[in-house]
Amino acid sequence: MDTSLTSSIILDRNVMMGVGSTLFAIVVYFISRRRETLDGIPVMTGFGDDHEKAMMVGAEKYPTTPFIVQTQRPFVMLPTNCYEEVKNLPQDKATLWEIQKKEMGAEFLGIFQHNAEVAISLKMDLNRNLAGTLEAVEDKIDWVLNKELGHPEDWKAFRVHEFTVLAVARLVAGVFVAPRFTKDDEWTNLSLGLAVELVHARDAIKRWRIFLQPFVGPFLPELRTVNRHISRMAEKLKPVITNHLQESPTTAAPLYREKRKIAEKGMSEDEEGEEGGSFMSWMIKRLDSTDPLVLARAQVSLSFASINTTTNALTFIVLDLASRPEYIQPLGDEIEEIVRLDNVDEDENGTLRFKPASLAKLWKLDSFMKESSRLSKNSITNLRQVMQPMTLSTGHRLPKGTRFAFPARAVQMSTRSQAFSPEYNPPENKAPHEFDGFRFYRLRKMAGKQNRHLFVTVSPESLTWGYGNHACPGRFFADNELKVILVELLRKWDIRVADPAKTNSEVLRKLRGLFVVVPKDAEVEMRRRKL
Repeated sequence: MDTSLTSSIILDRNVMMGVGSTLFAIVVYFISRRRETLDGIPVMTGFGDDHEKAMMVGAEKYPTTPFIVQTQRPFVMLPTNCYEEVKNLPQDKATLWEIQKKEMGAEFLGIFQHNAEVAISLKMDLNRNLAGTLEAVEDKIDWVLNKELGHPEDWKAFRVHEFTVLAVARLVAGVFVAPRFTKDDEWTNLSLGLAVELVHARDAIKRWRIFLQPFVGPFLPELRTVNRHISRMAEKLKPVITNHLQESPTTAAPLYREKRKIAEKGMSEDEEGEEGGSFMSWMIKRLDSTDPLVLARAQVSLSFASINTTTNALTFIVLDLASRPEYIQPLGDEIEEIVRLDNVDEDENGTLRFKPASLAKLWKLDSFMKESSRLSKNSITNLRQVMQPMTLSTGHRLPKGTRFAFPARAVQMSTRSQAFSPEYNPPENKAPHEFDGFRFYRLRKMAGKQNRHLFVTVSPESLTWGYGNHACPGRFFADNELKVILVELLRKWDIRVADPAKTNSEVLRKLRGLFVVVPKDAEVEMRRRKL
């Protein structure tokens, strides 16, 4: 038989198989694009690109029923009377991760994917060991601020986001990886550089049609750059993993397989966490893996979320402190009062060594942090994509693929919400659209409210951290971390801005769609206080 003819037939078959696979992918793509319509749910129109205004008006107009804000794709905004029925939905019914998969190219990078083991380690192990992680942050805070701010005796201008993101990244690395990683410049650069590279990778993959993404994704240079960075992080984790295995030979034992099923359905409030150890050892146990690449990908997802969330909050809090100098003295006085009452120790670097119980007594600082975050956070929270069709108690059906969210800013700016109503508040508290740094301090001073309205509180009217089982599990660590940083700044630094009216969170808060864009160029002037 003619070999050239045989080769031609084989080649034709391969071409036909390739064409057939592509056509099949195209058909699947267009079938998947056919979605049920959102019948009976009003759409807010006439607001152009001002999606937040559409949301605010919609929340006032439809306080007890859902409505749609049309961005690049529709978001269904749920009323507060629907929160309880959706707050604990399992991942197979409504999930954030499917959105991350589409928006961040997660399926091609192995990150930003739902990982029940990491979530349960945050919620159980990290929160069980808050005293130890607080001590770890206090151990490094003096070095970190000296590294990023220096010792200027005269006023010096700093870009707030620039020094806060570096400080937070170093402190997070010291807790989530190993103490020595606080001072590891390469790890810091990899962590922060990845944040930029991930955006480039996301933009690169989104230039292609969805049905073509699986074919081109692995070959895009932007995605390869991200994977190179992750591989380098994996290399740096190898000695850490070896050290943990030497200290605890049973670390990699499959201890948690049964708990994974529980975690997928929603974590039990009374599940026991691991006491002692370090976050890397907890992750090795929970993930049942010592593969550096697996752990590096988990670290990237974890660091990206924790660094960005904490940095964004801290940036706006520092800007609000600098632009509202009337709060600095009473906040400083509160710190010194708790130091005196609780006999808080001071180390050789002048760092206060708070215990969690003493740090929690800084009610005014807690209130200031909560108020700044209330007015500077994203417009929405609890963003989810429906994985199985569902019908709300209002009778409205949400088809598979629908994205829904809670209109957090509308809830937290409305006098219709009990926490911000005139009847519930003391007369000194300002209207919810005005900044009032001690709003929540005064509320907590009222009888029966001392354990409500904390920075870390989650409720239908306190949505900064989300709500339900999927509220941010690392918020208690972030709370301690922020307070340690702010106590150091309040005690050891003078801070100011040239024009307070142009430098506070209300003025500098800008949006891209329904999400806040942090003002990376905003500056404050600082100088080291002479103690």
